[in-house]
Amino acid sequence: MSTSQLRGTVEGVLLGNRRVVFVESILLLVLVWELSARVFGITDLIASPLLVGASMYEMLQTGEWVMHFVASMQRIIYGFVAALVVGVVGGIVLGVSSFWGRVLRYYVLVGMAVPGLFVVIFTAMAFGISDTTPMLATAVITAPFVVDMIQSGVENVDSDLLNMSSAFGVSRTRVYRRVLFSSILPEVFSSIRFTFSVAWKVTILAEVVISNIGIGFLIRDNMSRFSMVGVLQYVVLFVIVMMIIEYGVFSKAETYLFSWREDVKSSMGTGPR
Repeated sequence: MSTSQLRGTVEGVLLGNRRVVFVESILLLVLVWELSARVFGITDLIASPLLVGASMYEMLQTGEWVMHFVASMQRIIYGFVAALVVGVVGGIVLGVSSFWGRVLRYYVLVGMAVPGLFVVIFTAMAFGISDTTPMLATAVITAPFVVDMIQSGVENVDSDLLNMSSAFGVSRTRVYRRVLFSSILPEVFSSIRFTFSVAWKVTILAEVVISNIGIGFLIRDNMSRFSMVGVLQYVVLFVIVMMIIEYGVFSKAETYLFSWREDVKSSMGTGPR
């Protein structure tokens, strides 16, 4: 085998599969992190993968994190569902009705421009320590973006399909179900992935600001003790869980739903396949 052929084979193995590239990038990041912490002697500042891993192992064995993890997941799901329902329904209404589209469009733009941290602080001050705070913050932050995505999808529905349905006397309900919703399904799925990706971040942030239970509370507790290892162990734990949901559930669901349409790629569908 010639040198060029060997090089091509190695590149094909190392760079030809997105999953392999993703794993390689994670390993490289961990290696650089560990070497930087050890060589420069700054483990107190940025911890290290070995320290975080050992701390996570001890933390998982205690089981004390389960109660906080369940509380955070419940809040994430509540906020996720609320934001998705409001966003999808609102987007369809604004896309179908030109009147409501003109009236509410600027409110959607304002909602998209409001800083997320301000929303979290405002809801925390208004509702205090409760599940309402992260749920409402998630809905307020993400719903305008979902409305915008769904509205764009509705406005881009093929008008020929709508005209044909009208010409053949198809009922409005059936048009909405078979034509409209089927056409905006990629936007709906993108909204699901976007909303979930934002929901867990907003929930953790809200718990850090004001909560007495949840992963965010544990992060704040370790921050108050200046324990970088303690903070990172919960951050890494939650990121791993969210990545499993993203690539183990959403990616597979996307592949299944859109396997018959090769041209459809969810706008949020980045990541290893």
